Amino acid sequence: MRKSRQLEVAVPEDTYLRTGRFNKDAMLVLIQEALKAGAGLGFPLTRMVAHAEAAVDDWKSSNEWVEYEMRLNSVLSNYDDPVICTFDANLLTAPHAIDILRTHPMVIIGGVLVENSFFTRPQDFIREVQSRTGPTRSYRA
Repeated sequence: MRKSRQLEVAVPEDTYLRTGRFNKDAMLVLIQEALKAGAGLGFPLTRMVAHAEAAVDDWKSSNEWVEYEMRLNSVLSNYDDPVICTFDANLLTAPHAIDILRTHPMVIIGGVLVENSFFTRPQDFIREVQSRTGPTRSYRA
């Protein structure tokens, strides 16, 4: 499977930390490249599961990660490929976990995919996060 590239496993140093630290812009580019590569190899879909806890030690702030998650939704809307973001809740603060949860329109809870009632439209959530951190923080949805 690996030889045919039907299965690829990437370590954090090749993904979240490939520039030495978490870089949301680089990760968004990397995800798009991976999704395009699957199509280029003739696969009808690329199924991606991302284990975000690999970058926990390098998260400068929860706002940096929340911005990445919000922007990721915009990127993924251009593809039909299923992408699952996973988090070890033991490594997150409660406010950080809630903010991340609010960035996703669908979630898997107890093994069931459901519409996320906590989801907040990026435009609204950006304003809320900015009101917490002041006007110097700029998010792009």
